[in-house]
Amino acid sequence: MEIINTNYKIDNLSYALEHYFDENTVFFDIECTGLSPRKSYIYMIGYALRLGNCINITQLLAKNESEELEIIKEFENVIQNYERLLGFNSTRFDEHFIIERCRKYKFNTKIKSKKHIDMYLATTKAKCLINLPNYKQKTIEQFLGLNREDKYNGGELIPVYMHYSILNDSESKDLILLHNLEDIKGMISIVDILTYKDLLNCDLHYVNHNIEDNKLRCEIKSDISIPNTINKSREYGLYIIKHDRIYVTLNLYKGELNYYLPDYKNYYYIASEDMIIPKSLGENMDKNERKPASKKNCKVKKEGLYLQLPLKLEVQNKHIFKASFDAKEAYIDVNDISDDILIKITKYMLKH
Repeated sequence: MEIINTNYKIDNLSYALEHYFDENTVFFDIECTGLSPRKSYIYMIGYALRLGNCINITQLLAKNESEELEIIKEFENVIQNYERLLGFNSTRFDEHFIIERCRKYKFNTKIKSKKHIDMYLATTKAKCLINLPNYKQKTIEQFLGLNREDKYNGGELIPVYMHYSILNDSESKDLILLHNLEDIKGMISIVDILTYKDLLNCDLHYVNHNIEDNKLRCEIKSDISIPNTINKSREYGLYIIKHDRIYVTLNLYKGELNYYLPDYKNYYYIASEDMIIPKSLGENMDKNERKPASKKNCKVKKEGLYLQLPLKLEVQNKHIFKASFDAKEAYIDVNDISDDILIKITKYMLKH
């Protein structure tokens, strides 16, 4: 087994690096001779540790299969001193592969006892914000504007490793070390992608809003700053996220809408006037002129300026207006707009 160490510094520690790659976390990535742990073996384990803004990457390289258990045991010695693991597609592949190989050697691995964050699985939870063609590591790197020196994938490097294992040539060794080193560095670079997932559940704070040209524009502040600007359109409006600010534009409707009273049994409906009156006032009217109101006609018409609500978003303690009883689109009067409603709409827009 050969151990290779590489050190470098990070100039600026982002929210995600501080939150996910603390000094109790181990980044790791394995390289294998195939995808099946029954037919293939692990020839390298690369891992990274952080101390302040200094990153130490260690690569455990096996010359051949006979050294596989040695690099696994060395990795086990490292992770026993840390609380958390972090990787990419690492719960479904890397961790599973290590467990299966340990089973072959009858070696009792402790990897399952660690809290394990899989960046691939975590990133897919933010699809509503970042709609990428796929969520592979290199795709995320491109989304974040990162470039890699390594031009190979793990599968393409298997014959390169086999060549190194047989001939011990330095060129093949350099290629496989570079690939794993860039994978580890890449994972550290893309940890910022986890901010998008966290943004969906962080606290939001109202800043201001204004109404102009039948549009409502509001500014919301989040507790998290994202690395890339996001723009999304909805049928009822749009939003732009830039750093820790969310700029929301919502459509307004100017015209007549109906408010449907829930206590319709207390009203009569006057068909000739298309209006309702309380039963206490209509008892003396001609019975042919009135009839008990129903859910669909017990309404109050109102001309005004209205904010359209996202479908299925419920707003408490506010009058809800509609064009008709069966209409899906719901509105509230602009005079009923409050800070908490704008925050609620913003959170809904981010998640849908």
